[in-house]
Amino acid sequence: MARLGFHAADALGDPFGRDYGEGVVWQQLRRIVAGTGYAPLRAFPAIVFNYPPVYHLVTAATSALFGLDQLFAGRLVSLVSTIVSAMLAGVVTATAIGDGQDRRVRALAGMFTAACFAALPLLLTSALLMQIDMLALAFTLTGLVLVVRAVDRPMLAIGAGILFTLALYTRQTSLPAPAAAFLVLLVARPHAAWLLLGSAVLASFIGLGLIQATQSDHFLTNILFYNLNRIAWDHAAKTLFVLLANIVPIALGGIGFAVAWRQLDPRQWRRWRARMATERGLAATAIVLLLVILKTLMLPMILKSAANDNYLIDWFAGITILIGIAVVPVIRAATAQASAPSGVLLLLLALGLPIQMLDPPVRPDARSTQNRAAMQALVDRVRASAKPVVSDDMVLLRRAGQNVIWEPAMIAELGSAGVYDQVRLAAHVRRGDFGFFVTYGDRGDLIYDQRFTPLIADAIDTAYPRRERVGPLTLHLPR
Repeated sequence: MARLGFHAADALGDPFGRDYGEGVVWQQLRRIVAGTGYAPLRAFPAIVFNYPPVYHLVTAATSALFGLDQLFAGRLVSLVSTIVSAMLAGVVTATAIGDGQDRRVRALAGMFTAACFAALPLLLTSALLMQIDMLALAFTLTGLVLVVRAVDRPMLAIGAGILFTLALYTRQTSLPAPAAAFLVLLVARPHAAWLLLGSAVLASFIGLGLIQATQSDHFLTNILFYNLNRIAWDHAAKTLFVLLANIVPIALGGIGFAVAWRQLDPRQWRRWRARMATERGLAATAIVLLLVILKTLMLPMILKSAANDNYLIDWFAGITILIGIAVVPVIRAATAQASAPSGVLLLLLALGLPIQMLDPPVRPDARSTQNRAAMQALVDRVRASAKPVVSDDMVLLRRAGQNVIWEPAMIAELGSAGVYDQVRLAAHVRRGDFGFFVTYGDRGDLIYDQRFTPLIADAIDTAYPRRERVGPLTLHLPR
């Protein structure tokens, strides 16, 4: 928790971009607030809206209400959403453990889940970015809390349906949780399941109508048709590295999965409805297990070229809940209750988890004064450019008062799919219609080659042959 606080203070004090997607979201926010979001793709501005608008609207409202810089407001929304999500994951854990355990055991297991949530490197990183993921997760986990209570109070399923819809209108891949909730409720309390589905469908149509009425009329085209991605097999190695870097939490989650699976006993699913009348945590256990299974089946989506490890966020949230279930024997032993924790569990908790949590460091490596001065000088160069600048770091453009007229990653995807005219775009580059280019890496680097097709890269080499380095960025300058 201390590490989260130190890293949050550093991020909220940093005026420059920390992730490729921040500048994209910021530009989308400005267009959505102006009522020109989700327009059909044209030559320029070459930017698509691959996310629904809820995060953008919440960030814009936060910025306006408290008079905050929009980048700062976006990171603040993510941070608050992360803290709320950690607490809600703890609540789900305590509920899943059930009334059969002592109240202290359930409370400590919930606290352990929340702490693990805040400590996982992926969730720590996402907490500090102007990105959609943590707000979507907060809506999802709030919906799960209501769904579990809907087993006894079916009307709460209406609120859960609305929250799941908000999650889907924040990030359209937030489907596994409502799907798991509906399927479990369908067995446990069919009336609540249909209330959940009905409220979600109705809220979805209302949301779609509001978007169509207030924005350009190509919302579904942007969200579905333009959201194309090639398969990047290199992402498999990256994903494997992320999983290996979190092997201890994953192993603990596996233990929790086995414990929950035995408690659930899927072979007795016909008795679930009767059991849930007396075992209040059974529905929560079933939903968490099904959520983790569905998210595991969706993990190959990370192979999309524009995907990142943020696709693992919901999965890791489920893992942290399973970790809380796994540690119950240790908590029982620590509180002088009859228990015999396994040696593997004790070893993972006493040795593996502390070693796992050593990285990243408690205090972040803040940008040096020299680096910030260099970035500010680059902002001044962008501001002074008489022509639009194309940049991988699109926060630079916003800081310089320029709009994003070319979003490299998605335009490369759409160009490769034949949706966007790359030949015409290359002609603009060769003609020198841009001030200069700012990229991460250069030709031959994976990230550069994914964002600029060979046709565009050739044009950049021809018209912008000079190179200059500014920190991690490469400037491509005209002759």
